[in-house]
Amino acid sequence: MLRKEKKDITTIYIYAIVVGIISLTLPLGIQAIIGLVSGGLFFSSVYVLVGVVILGIVFSGILQIYQQTLVEILQRRVFAKAAFEFTYRIPRVKSESLLGVYAPELMNRFFDILNVQKALPKVLIDVTAAVIQIVFGIILLSLYHPYFIAFGAITVVVVSLVVYYNAPKGLETSLIESKYKYKVAQWLEDIARTLYAFKSAGSTNLPMQRMDHLVNNYLKYRKKHFNVLLILFGNAVFFKAFITGLLLVLGTALVIDRQITLGQFVASEIIIVLVVNSVEKLIGSIETVFDLLTAVEKMGTVTDLPLERQTGLNYDLTSIPKEWPSSCKT
Repeated sequence: MLRKEKKDITTIYIYAIVVGIISLTLPLGIQAIIGLVSGGLFFSSVYVLVGVVILGIVFSGILQIYQQTLVEILQRRVFAKAAFEFTYRIPRVKSESLLGVYAPELMNRFFDILNVQKALPKVLIDVTAAVIQIVFGIILLSLYHPYFIAFGAITVVVVSLVVYYNAPKGLETSLIESKYKYKVAQWLEDIARTLYAFKSAGSTNLPMQRMDHLVNNYLKYRKKHFNVLLILFGNAVFFKAFITGLLLVLGTALVIDRQITLGQFVASEIIIVLVVNSVEKLIGSIETVFDLLTAVEKMGTVTDLPLERQTGLNYDLTSIPKEWPSSCKT
């Protein structure tokens, strides 16, 4: 669906890189302002720096508005493409592919396009911005003192391990949860489709019994999926508290030991807060990534169905043997 949208997606990524870099000018500007003020300069230089920081923030905001506009256009295109893709494929699907399948129920997968639409802003803007802020923040911190390089290494290792150990389980439970969600919808459709049969049967618990089974399975895997999310969120909170406290102590010690200035300390702590918040945002966005991958997988159950051959066979009627009846030659 997004294969032909590379130009707009590349533009969104470029905007994200610029916004990520500009967001780091705030701590650098504060560092410079503190340095000037502590040096006794209160006038033109300080005002110029304040103006530069404000302009950077405004420019960053304008780029974010452009990002949102491009993502909105992508959302519209994705919906339209999915609608026409389904419409084109449904009449051409091989009949044997639908044996044992209730085709109208299969079309419910189209509604997963809404999950794709909702996930696009998060994945293209928030996740990208978080990754860029983490990368550039770590690079900038390493320029203040070599000790901060360890912070960068810890950040990369923690995020990698958290994703590596939890992402497969989270995606698996999300897929199974979605499967039972569609089974619930299918059973409701079956009840409505055979409404008069149930009325003729009189008082029966079959609809409720079947629904109870499906809902229990849905809730079972929803709980498992949420447990994975809790582990992810818990890791993010622990990482934030641990790193913030550790680097506050480290920064204070470096200032007392005169290895960094007060301005550098303030700037480094602001960058650390930005990086830690970006890590928290990145881990928190994994749920959206699960939803996106699950939606694409469910839509694939329709778009991946084999299609009938659209071309026929050409027969050369002039090559019919002479001994065949004349009716075969006309």
